[in-house]
Amino acid sequence: SQLSENVKFEDGKWTKYRDLERTKRWRSLSKLQSRARLSKYKLDYDYAHIKSMLDVELDLQRKVCQDEPRIEWNFMNRSILWDVGSEMMKKHLVKYKYWPFQFMVSKKITEKSNIKQNEEELSEYQLFQCYVDLSELVFPGIKSTRVIAQLYTHDASSIAEKTGLEKDIFYIEPRSKNLKEQELEKTGIETTESSPLISETGEPMFVIIEVKLFYPLVPCRLESDFSDIIEEMMKSKEIKSHYIYSLDLAEQQYATCIRKIVEIITESYRDELTCFTQYLYKTGTYLKIRSTLKLKVITLLDQKFKTNMNTVHSIDSQNFIASVYTYVVEQMHLAINKIVESRLEDDDSYAEEAYELGHIDDARRHYQTAITANRHDVEVWTKYATFLLKISDTERARECCRKAILLNRRDKFALLTFGLILAEDQSYREAEIFLRAVTDFYPRFIEGWIILHLFYTRTNYSPGMNFTLRIAEESVRNGDKETEISSEDPLAWTMIHCPKDNVYMITATLLLKLHFCDFVDLALEKEISRAGRSTHVLYYLAVRCYLSQQYEEALSYLKEAESIYGLDYSIGSLMGHCHFQEGNFADAIHCYEFVNSMLNRPDDLHLVQTRMGLHYENAGNYERGLKVFLSACKTSPTAETWLGAGIAFFELKRFTKAEMALSEANRIDNRNVTVWKYLCLLNMSLQRDDEFAQCYEQIAQDNTAFSLEKRSLKPRDGKSGSVML
Repeated sequence: SQLSENVKFEDGKWTKYRDLERTKRWRSLSKLQSRARLSKYKLDYDYAHIKSMLDVELDLQRKVCQDEPRIEWNFMNRSILWDVGSEMMKKHLVKYKYWPFQFMVSKKITEKSNIKQNEEELSEYQLFQCYVDLSELVFPGIKSTRVIAQLYTHDASSIAEKTGLEKDIFYIEPRSKNLKEQELEKTGIETTESSPLISETGEPMFVIIEVKLFYPLVPCRLESDFSDIIEEMMKSKEIKSHYIYSLDLAEQQYATCIRKIVEIITESYRDELTCFTQYLYKTGTYLKIRSTLKLKVITLLDQKFKTNMNTVHSIDSQNFIASVYTYVVEQMHLAINKIVESRLEDDDSYAEEAYELGHIDDARRHYQTAITANRHDVEVWTKYATFLLKISDTERARECCRKAILLNRRDKFALLTFGLILAEDQSYREAEIFLRAVTDFYPRFIEGWIILHLFYTRTNYSPGMNFTLRIAEESVRNGDKETEISSEDPLAWTMIHCPKDNVYMITATLLLKLHFCDFVDLALEKEISRAGRSTHVLYYLAVRCYLSQQYEEALSYLKEAESIYGLDYSIGSLMGHCHFQEGNFADAIHCYEFVNSMLNRPDDLHLVQTRMGLHYENAGNYERGLKVFLSACKTSPTAETWLGAGIAFFELKRFTKAEMALSEANRIDNRNVTVWKYLCLLNMSLQRDDEFAQCYEQIAQDNTAFSLEKRSLKPRDGKSGSVML
């Protein structure tokens, strides 16, 4: 109807046995005389996804299948809800969240039941009530909800406060300030404070209610909203020439040709240059290379200069030929450099290592190299965005996410990262679109649902909070989950304290990896309210503080965790990292040495050993530093660890091994300026003038002055323990 009206179910049946048919009659058809009145509605067997409002855990699947006393109404009611009524229902749920239900039970049934009531309280009728949380119906697109709710004794003020019910369903008189006395006079029913009903066995008395709508109260516009916002992000399309060749295509083909030539030469070359030249002529390889390269150069010049070769005489021919030669050689160098760089083991761990050691420019270079190598890889853009968030360059991080989404608008992490950036910027409407798109594309993604839950917690949207949390927890219970949690540890902290089935903790660790500390706080607050200040909460609170450069607070949490759990390698190493970042190198090395000597530590303690080696070298203890760096090179070799070993060998006058170690560091990262500086110093010591000149030229290309420093104990806040050579 257009105005709200009470819906009443009558003829409730007292029974001690369950309904084996599990069907309900349509109430609107039960009075018919034809066979239509026999139409039934089948009850849902699945009780796993039901929303529980009980304070205790209850195995509902087992409970409903037991032959226990119950009241069954055995009816389904179908009503027409006009637009006005739908709007009224929506406003009511937004305001109150709960929907009122009342039950009038005769004295006869009450006596048969197990409900605890005093004899003096019994009268001809007894009223009960419950408050059913239907707030999920306000969530966009949701059309049904099934709820189990606790039954309470009747109290007019309680139900009015909870649901806004102005008058009892079974009475037509409006409420007054002295309502309890009014009811007592009219009905003789003694009303008391509303309290939950329990059975003689101490179990709660409850009702199961299901509400279904043909149309949702709040339509879901996610698809159109998401499409519109993607369209806004896209730039206008470039109209390309219909000509089959373009400058980009010509450059690409030229670069491919150069790469093939390099592959042929690399695979075919042996030891003797004369024999190699004869081999090229004899097999016809040289002629094939020359003719192919000639065609690609002609196409490249045609697209680059758009010049008719017959008119070249009218131009300054010398300048033209010089510019052509320079351009072709530059393109050749670019192609060869890409081949060399693609052979480098330039992965994320090197960038993360550079960041932790305070080498921000090197970390940026690693990420940019990965992007240059493959601009169409969504993952490299999102990882670069995470790095930019670490260094507080939010605007560029946003642009990287936009680029990633335009490459693949269904990418999980690109959408998630962009949505979280928008949320922290308080652009809540746009943020919700991206975060909901993640759960829409990946409905089993636990962390996505919990992040959306945290978002709704932050924006105080109650229907979304309950709905998203329930879906996540049900997925975990049913084993129907898809998470991004992995055993792979970041350099500075570990995943061993994260419970694998704890929705808040697996989400908190993912958020820590993505560097969204505000949302980490929300997740850990939720976990504290459930589990208290347990070890895993304290540890990840410390990690959150470490990532935010709040080292004193991090140490406080770690000491509290140590008092509960003891000092293991994870707590000890993070303590060391906090001391290191504060510039307390003696305390840091004390923690590192303890962790490094533990029997149950993992083999790879890369950051611990790297910082230990830096400290020993800085203190002049090169033998000890060499031992630590070689250990690190054995488990996780990087340019930094080989450089540390090379410096130690050099200071110990073991030049041959120093050259081997520095060459290995240069092979891994041939743009590390410190490696080139020490190669210069090594060649000076060995009186190799030509090699020294080449290394110095490489340094000069980076516009770096040749002032050689010992690698320093360099926290990210800029404190340093370096000394000049």
